[in-house]
Amino acid sequence: MGAATPIRNLSARDLEPILAVASKLAAPFDLDTMLGEVVSAARHVLDADRASVWLHDAATDELVLKRSPDLESVRIPAGIGLAGACFRHRRLINVPDCHADERFDPTMDRQTGYRTRCMLSLPLIDHKDVLVGVLQVLNKHSGVFAEDDETLATVLAAQCAVALQRVRMMEALMEGELMRQELEIARSVQLGTLPDSMPAVPGYDVYGTFQPAGLTGGDTFDLQIFDQGLLVVLGDATGHGMGPALTVAQMQAMLRMAFSLGADLDTAFTQVNNLLADMLPADRFICAFIGLLDSDAHRIRFHSGGHGPILFFRAATGDCEVHRPTCFPVAAMPLPALRAAATLEFAPGDILVLISDGATEYRDPQGEEYGHARIHEVLRQHRGKTMAELAHLILESVRVFARGAPQEDDVTAVLIQREIARPPVASSFKRGLDSLDAISGFVGAMFASHGVDASLRPPVEFAVEELFTNMVKYGKGGAAEVRLILARIPGGVEATLIDDDSDPFDITKVPDANIDLPIERREPGGLGIHLVRRMVDSIEYEYREELRETRITFSKTVPSGPGGAPTTGGGHVHD
Repeated sequence: MGAATPIRNLSARDLEPILAVASKLAAPFDLDTMLGEVVSAARHVLDADRASVWLHDAATDELVLKRSPDLESVRIPAGIGLAGACFRHRRLINVPDCHADERFDPTMDRQTGYRTRCMLSLPLIDHKDVLVGVLQVLNKHSGVFAEDDETLATVLAAQCAVALQRVRMMEALMEGELMRQELEIARSVQLGTLPDSMPAVPGYDVYGTFQPAGLTGGDTFDLQIFDQGLLVVLGDATGHGMGPALTVAQMQAMLRMAFSLGADLDTAFTQVNNLLADMLPADRFICAFIGLLDSDAHRIRFHSGGHGPILFFRAATGDCEVHRPTCFPVAAMPLPALRAAATLEFAPGDILVLISDGATEYRDPQGEEYGHARIHEVLRQHRGKTMAELAHLILESVRVFARGAPQEDDVTAVLIQREIARPPVASSFKRGLDSLDAISGFVGAMFASHGVDASLRPPVEFAVEELFTNMVKYGKGGAAEVRLILARIPGGVEATLIDDDSDPFDITKVPDANIDLPIERREPGGLGIHLVRRMVDSIEYEYREELRETRITFSKTVPSGPGGAPTTGGGHVHD
């Protein structure tokens, strides 16, 4: 991965107060206390005189001043002043001279006698892209707010927005039955920390899955792309219930903030560990793998705080290496110094498997543990499968082994494979509907040989056959065969059909079929193309007049939903 220049050369002293803020914002709060922490954090991090938080009241479309040093609750329309402009446009506004800016409303200065000189206004947008309010930071002590201040404030505002949403969620949930609500809150926090979708990493197949137990535990995983590389996290906090779920949420928030600010792996791990060690009770800790994948160098550097086994499948030999933890669990004790990070080098086809002890310690009715040797066997038997398919095969292997024994702990897994370069495959087919069986066989063989997710085969086959049929029916009917090229792309497949003897006909401009009309009133034709355009991700038409050649190319990939849950693949959350 290409490395960008970080905003500043962060030392441990620089990073510690930032991570302390993240830690506080991830802890349980009531709303007023939470807002007080936001204001205090903003003043501290940005060296400012004051800060204020405006929350959006969707019912009245107003901004409500919930936290300010010398004002009680104030309401303004959500378009007034710098706060309103920031909210409406969802973007940071940095004003070095407020009284010279026509958007600035001086009413509050007149009411309080305070002189606002310069101001940063930031939209509070959480990781689900929900706009919850505006954070304003006033009067930097050393002058005006600079570009570095904007970057730090943006990171802080994003963390504040997530924390505010979590506080609101927790307060709403706490209104019900306390025992039931504790488990629901913990579950919501767990699911809320998972990636929205699997990251696209060139040359790699990346997948994470989380299968919570009926008795909520404290597992999490993270797969996020930063300038330093792909952050890979699998964590499992001790205990069950809301406490462990919040503990892993704290760790995850602190890690994301550290890496977004440009911290290196060693600094981030040490500082997060030491802050959590100071905060958590002596009997609370997190077994966590924390690593950075450099996809250009095909290398992952990691610290494993108590998490093991770390499984590394070598495609060339079929062997599975077992690596042990590199240090004590996260937060078990302060770390004055840290050993050098461990390193694994990926050859083509190699697979890193991280799995929580909810799987390896799963017991069958006779009390035998699942262990990790069975995972080795799944990896050996199912070479060529996608990481999504492999993860589901491992979970199915656990389920079969358990023979009905109840799941007592969360099962979480992360699989990362360096893909084997597979060139596109091509074939030509005679112009006739009797070629459809051969086309279906060609598509199936490519899916098997290239390890494409099997769930994509039905829509890809439908699209290929529909486009081929159109070329046969509406082409000139010459002797030239229709060529089909299939290539694997990240998350799916790309198909190109080439007709070497054709007149121009751009299917991308064919009007949609009116499927709402009764059958007897519909115009014949066009339904197949209508369906193809909706089943594939993208479709392109090209006509080369000098060759009388038509090219139609489409792509289809595995879609992902919220929380890393796919509709046909990607990350997974299973209840």
